Amino acid sequence: MGKIKPQILLTYISIDKKLKKTIYKQLYEQLKEGMLKGMLKPGDRMPSSREMAKEFNVSRNSVIQVFEQLEMEGFLDTKTGAGTFISEGLNYSPSPKKAGTGKTIEVVERALPRGNGMHDAFEGEVNELEPMLPFQQSVVSVAEFPFNLWARVTLGVFRKIKQLHLGYDDVQGYLPLRKALADHLRISRSINCEADQILILSGSRQALHLAAELLLNKGDQCWMEDPGYPGAKSAIKRFGAEICPVPVNANGIDLDYAMEHYPKAKMAYVTPSHQFPLGSTMLLSERMRLLNWAGDNNMWIIEDDYDSEFRYNGRPVPALQGMDIRGNVIYSGTFSKVLLPALRIGYMVFPTKVMARKFTIAKATIAGQSPIIDQAIVADFITDGHFSRHIRRMRILYKESQDYLVSLINTHLKGLLTPVPVDAGMHLVAWLPGHVDAAVIVKEALKEGIYLNTVSQFAIKFKSRQGLVLGFTGFKQSQMEAAIIKLKKIIIEESRMKKEIQSITSL
Repeated sequence: MGKIKPQILLTYISIDKKLKKTIYKQLYEQLKEGMLKGMLKPGDRMPSSREMAKEFNVSRNSVIQVFEQLEMEGFLDTKTGAGTFISEGLNYSPSPKKAGTGKTIEVVERALPRGNGMHDAFEGEVNELEPMLPFQQSVVSVAEFPFNLWARVTLGVFRKIKQLHLGYDDVQGYLPLRKALADHLRISRSINCEADQILILSGSRQALHLAAELLLNKGDQCWMEDPGYPGAKSAIKRFGAEICPVPVNANGIDLDYAMEHYPKAKMAYVTPSHQFPLGSTMLLSERMRLLNWAGDNNMWIIEDDYDSEFRYNGRPVPALQGMDIRGNVIYSGTFSKVLLPALRIGYMVFPTKVMARKFTIAKATIAGQSPIIDQAIVADFITDGHFSRHIRRMRILYKESQDYLVSLINTHLKGLLTPVPVDAGMHLVAWLPGHVDAAVIVKEALKEGIYLNTVSQFAIKFKSRQGLVLGFTGFKQSQMEAAIIKLKKIIIEESRMKKEIQSITSL
């Protein structure tokens, strides 16, 4: 069976019906510009005219006319039964992304000698084997993993293992994997980068610690979402920088608060596509504000895109890094959530090749290369098309899991727990009544084999409502239902006791 190329996601295209310019012209110009600038590359498979019309809420005839015009000009090729593709005959060299300033290189070089090593234990992050209990966060649905396909790909790698460089390889990472990643990120996250801008790591934690070590000096301020990911907090503290807690609103990090209270910050750590843990998505207008501020104030942005591959509603949201034209965003991704945590493969994408090499040098002094055979397997898994198909399949399954959990909560815990469904990711937040103590619920739930977190566990400064964080992936429906029924008894009992105490103290 031949490989079917995934359709490219046209997240960079925006149609404004209020403009005087016709929809046909807007779509035509933006598609053509994407080809000339390298966002669309020879061989990319376009969405069908029907899908594009639905995606952009425009007439299908307009899309067909654009396709016909671009095909006539030699930009598109139509293959019967296969679809429409960017012409393989195009010969262009897109302009490279604007290089970072001299200050960028100076900052990195100045920071390099300071390394304390990543081998030290992360503060507060040394864990025993984690139990796979409902509703633990970010539990991969291992039972649904395509092990037979993975075994075939692995066998293929071992058959050609003599072709691999089995000595000490490039610390930056296996080149075919970096090339496959560059192509995947361009299609799925609108990130236009080259393999030389990517560094392969053991995961997002290593990425965060490297960024803090190389880009922050003692006393430098760093915006931190509050509530937010504790791993970023420990990395920032470890190298002597100052954590600047910024509250989170419905659009993600509160930029007005951050700009007013910490205008001299040197870095911002954000999760714009799926804020951790509240689940909000940063609006396009807010993303542009953040990018403009960073460019004007020489501030680095660390974009942690930890589980945005699983997007369930609405248009795919482009990564900040793909929108960055001034070279301030460093992108961090991982295969732990989309494949298997045991792989321990993550990556960073840098604004420039030079910066990527500086981080590679730093990695070489503390960790060396990542396992070459594992990288080769992942590279073939991506290029053979299995990766994109696996993501699409898991996206459907995880959406069903979230819908089922929400229905369980609304059926059994109505009035006691209010779920907030998310557009992306592997967990959601559910709010408790104000008089119920979330910490008590978490403690009692664990006794019953239910693994929960409170929202306040991820807070630094700003107090939140009483809320629970529930993972909805990796569990059978029967497991979730049994756990919700147990949780109902726990919340009812805690609510009853609180009311009794309140009535006694009011006498």
